[in-house]
Amino acid sequence: LLNVCDPYVAEFFFGGRIVIVEGDTEYTAFKYIILKNPEKFKDVHIIRARGKATIVSLIKILNHFGSKYSVLHDSDTPLTKELKRNPAWATNQNILDAINLHNDKTKVRLVSSIPNLEKAFFRQEVKDEKPYNALMKMSNDASSFERIEELLFSLIDHSSPTPVGALEWSKLEDLEEAVGKVLAFSEVSVIGKEIA
Repeated sequence: LLNVCDPYVAEFFFGGRIVIVEGDTEYTAFKYIILKNPEKFKDVHIIRARGKATIVSLIKILNHFGSKYSVLHDSDTPLTKELKRNPAWATNQNILDAINLHNDKTKVRLVSSIPNLEKAFFRQEVKDEKPYNALMKMSNDASSFERIEELLFSLIDHSSPTPVGALEWSKLEDLEEAVGKVLAFSEVSVIGKEIA
């Protein structure tokens, strides 16, 4: 058991404001915010799921103990670039189903970056070194820092509105509609650049 237990993840049993994130980029961005504002975010515990599918297991554990928490994940897209069904999209429903098992819905907040953190908050697609890119963007661009700080604040204060680029959702249709709008806007932008 000692070999398979992640002691960092296990810390969520000991209180604090819990935010589950999908991966390294979100984790790095939020830890940078916390580093710059230690008093404001002193009891915030960021749990890196290390993959979208793992979020479901973490939710089930927190639900069992009636914990208050938030989840941030990439919405991804229903189809891949090759127009095949995207398995990451199907995981969205699994996450929602797990969230809906919580006994007190006022204690949970489910938020998605549309379609991912980089595009939603840094206005660019990144293939490699995503955490480093996020850190550099935030340290060199005050508006990027502010957008991520606003996102983190919305995850720890459930009454706070989510920023542009993120969606609090409770139906897959709402998530699909938001992704469709972003993709349509991206296509129009690309066509506009080609014409110019």
